Amino acid sequence: MSDKQLQGEWVGSVAGSEGTALMVLGPHPEWQGNVKGSVSRLGSNHPMVGDVNEGTVTLEESADGSRITGTWLGEVVKGSCGTEIHGSYQEGENVPPRAFIMRKVRP
Repeated sequence: MSDKQLQGEWVGSVAGSEGTALMVLGPHPEWQGNVKGSVSRLGSNHPMVGDVNEGTVTLEESADGSRITGTWLGEVVKGSCGTEIHGSYQEGENVPPRAFIMRKVRP
């Protein structure tokens, strides 16, 4: 997977969380090979940045615009043609990670 394949709209669900998250990602205007966008949940919208490094997808969100408040680490599901990612989501520093699934809904 490349950063270009990561661009688009994704729906994500985290184990133990109600509802889903909508992630809208595009090319990062300053850092080539990275993505920038937002993650929206019921009642909130946070900035998000990320990249793909050796097949691992890393996305970081920030509720306050300055510090990381959520990290998504995942791998593309084999056979999904880059449209499904499974991994672990960690909210904050001292919270145990939880499984997530992301599915691409629009390029």
